[in-house]
Amino acid sequence: MMLLGLPTITYFYAKQLGRDPKKWFLIGIILPGVATLILSFLPDLSEEKKKEEIENNL
Repeated sequence: MMLLGLPTITYFYAKQLGRDPKKWFLIGIILPGVATLILSFLPDLSEEKKKEEIENNL
């Protein structure tokens, strides 16, 4: 159960930060714990994606 626990946490954390959760899940399988740590240092892209969507809809 712990084998998929950390990658699942990484998946949802990546989704919240606006990153590709599937890629981060796979990275989390290869580097459990380390992937989440790396992700915590990367900037949040979710706000930028929201702005782009608003601009594209106008």
